[in-house]
Amino acid sequence: MSETRLLLPFKQGVKILALEYAVLLAKSRDATLVPLSLIQVSNGCGTKGARLEHIQQSKDFLAAVAHQATKYAVPIEPIEIFTSDVVKSIDSHAQNSNCEGILLFVSEGDDILLPIGDVKHVLTRVSSKHHVIHLQSIKKHSRNGSLLKRLSRWMNKEDAEAEPVSTTGYATP
Repeated sequence: MSETRLLLPFKQGVKILALEYAVLLAKSRDATLVPLSLIQVSNGCGTKGARLEHIQQSKDFLAAVAHQATKYAVPIEPIEIFTSDVVKSIDSHAQNSNCEGILLFVSEGDDILLPIGDVKHVLTRVSSKHHVIHLQSIKKHSRNGSLLKRLSRWMNKEDAEAEPVSTTGYATP
């Protein structure tokens, strides 16, 4: 078992690209990945517990990390907790698990694994080493993809409208 550990906190929004990146980063450092799934609960009295969809997202996240880790032969130590203070829980688990660093994913306009507000709080309030990975926005990929599709259709349309060229050397009527 490797001694280096990387903490991968999660609260919402399973993004496979980010998970694969985290697993490959752990593999390149010969590290154990510690996926920490945080299920937010309210702190006030008389409030309800965790929402079912948050519990399901947590299970999906842990299963997706396990799948990627198996695919790339990376050891993992999954943790799922219910918490009323996400940032404090991240700090606590980073220390308790002896993690070398915390992996934080960001993107323009998208929350990736953690809401951007929580990412900012982790960066300012948690003293562990941070690995901030910037992923290209999903919206940018979609926009570029649709632009390429339109360009491809336009090029195919131009080819179809071009005059046929005679291969026999005679002009076509």
